[in-house]
Amino acid sequence: MATVTWKGGATAVAQVDSGTIDTFDASSTYTVTIGGYAVSQAGTTDVATTATNLVAALNASTHPYFAAITWSNPSGGTVRGTGDIAGVPFVAALTVAGGTGTVTNFSTTTACTGPHHADDAENWSSGALPAASDTVVIAAGPSLLYGLDALTSTALARLEVRQTFAARVGLEPSRFATSLDGETTTAAVREYRDAYLEISANEIVIGEYLGPVTPVGSSRICIQQTKAGASILDVINTSATTLADRPTVRYLASNSGADVIVRFAPGGVGLAVEQGETTTVGDVYVADASATSSLFLGQGVTLTSFEQVGGDNRLAAAATITTVDVRGGELLIAGYDYLISTLNVHGGEIIDRHENTGGAEWTTVNQYGGTLSLPRVNASTRTYTTLNLYAGRIEADWGALSGTEVLASATGVPERRAIEIAAL
Repeated sequence: MATVTWKGGATAVAQVDSGTIDTFDASSTYTVTIGGYAVSQAGTTDVATTATNLVAALNASTHPYFAAITWSNPSGGTVRGTGDIAGVPFVAALTVAGGTGTVTNFSTTTACTGPHHADDAENWSSGALPAASDTVVIAAGPSLLYGLDALTSTALARLEVRQTFAARVGLEPSRFATSLDGETTTAAVREYRDAYLEISANEIVIGEYLGPVTPVGSSRICIQQTKAGASILDVINTSATTLADRPTVRYLASNSGADVIVRFAPGGVGLAVEQGETTTVGDVYVADASATSSLFLGQGVTLTSFEQVGGDNRLAAAATITTVDVRGGELLIAGYDYLISTLNVHGGEIIDRHENTGGAEWTTVNQYGGTLSLPRVNASTRTYTTLNLYAGRIEADWGALSGTEVLASATGVPERRAIEIAAL
């Protein structure tokens, strides 16, 4: 139960992978694949000639995945890849299809490491990787960019990414990193290597700090919670700046007991905001009563409940949400094919554009205050079981709605006012 601090700084070493073409066949095609992209060579003359031709094709490729590696044929059927930048890893596969040709896939003959590798013991204060029940503190040092799966199965007590940490955690998923520090990227292709720091921890705390002056913080923190049980993400503060028009904090999880609290997030917090990402969490709560914080829940999010007292937030989901409570701030509800069982509007402004092609959009809507806008989203009717109108303002295209409206008693509702009904 130690506290282990990230320090970084290990000496950078270039990765070297070697594979072999073992058997030649003119009917076989020999292929090197990186991140779903491939360079191929048909069997030619013999093993050595085929390997030579494949290496030439690899070096001629202008695709950024292949251009970051120097390919060579030191002897016979050997195909060797050496990373151009020490400390920047790659993941390649050598395969064969058709005919009777055979290959031995790449294996690493020189392991990649460097100052940004979370899997290098030299980069941690203890001289060893964090162990079970440890508290991991990231408060200073260089970015954590590579070897991000080293702690995925280590049951940590706590992870702290403090506001004093000004570098990055994780790669930018939407851009391919081509420099040691991950700051030089190619926008034309996505990152194929692990982009999120994989952590199994009871508690993840981001943005904590002590002192009279608030540090700037990190402009990119990508974390994947891998714990198979209850946990909490507590976002105390974030940087106000972002990279690539993405939220500062990006989070993935896979357990309905993984709760999320956003206390202050001027740079935004995002769950499953990248294309194709999915995440499962439990209760999500935006505690900042001001309009400063932002929370973005992507279409791939499965959650139990959502509550906000402020902020400028966006909500989508992959499955039924049990409860949505809005007490202040602004909320855009978007996406498709999910049900909100209960929507409680106590205050703030909501625009709900989500639609459910498989059934009703809402079971029960309770409006106690604030403004609720239910615009038409297509030619289909949007459906609810009961709309209880206590107070506040509701704006809707009533011809596109189906359900029962109840002008309910406002008794006991704080600061009640008359309900206002407006047509869009």
